[in-house]
Amino acid sequence: MVILIIGGVVGTLLALFLLSLPALLNNCAPNEVLIFSGGRRREGNKVYGYRLIKGGTGYRIPLFERVDRMDLTNMGIEVAAINAYCKGGVPLTVQGVANVKVAGHEPVLNNAIERFLGRSRAEIMQIAKATLEGSLRGILSTMTPQEVNEDKILFAERLVHEVEGDMTALGLVVDTLKIQNVHDEVK
Repeated sequence: MVILIIGGVVGTLLALFLLSLPALLNNCAPNEVLIFSGGRRREGNKVYGYRLIKGGTGYRIPLFERVDRMDLTNMGIEVAAINAYCKGGVPLTVQGVANVKVAGHEPVLNNAIERFLGRSRAEIMQIAKATLEGSLRGILSTMTPQEVNEDKILFAERLVHEVEGDMTALGLVVDTLKIQNVHDEVK
C-alpha cells in the first residue's frame, strides 16, 4: 500500500514536471535576444546577473529566472534640426532619416540591456532620436552652409562618426544615415 502511494506521488510529480516543460522552454528568433535574469554568468573579470540566448532555445529555471525579450530589428528614425546655427551664424534646417538598432553583439549588447531592458521600442527610438539630433546640431556648428549643402555624404559620415561613441554607450548601432534636405530661410 505504501509503495502504491509513493509511486502515485512520484508519478504525479513526474507528470506535472513534463507538463510544465513547454512553459520553461523559450525559443528565440534570429532578430531578438532572450535575457534570462536571476542567474549569474562570468565573462573575464565581469560578473553579469543575466545570461543571453541569441537565435536559439533556452530553459528557464523556475522560481529563479525571469525571461525578457529584446527586439534587434531596425528602427527608422526621422532626424531634424530646425534653426540650427552653422559656422557663420546662419540658421539651417536639416532633415534626414537614420536606421538604428539595438546592437546584437557583446559587449555593446550589455550596454543596451542595462539601459533599455523593460522599455518600449518607442522609448528607445526617442532616446536615439535625441542623441542623433544633438550630434547633428554639434556637427552643423562646425561647418559652413556651403560645406553642408555641397557634400551631404561627407556631412552624414561626420555625423555618424560623431554619434558613434554615444550610441555605443547606449548599446545602439547606426546602420545608415541619409541627409534628405538642407535649407535656410534666406535661400
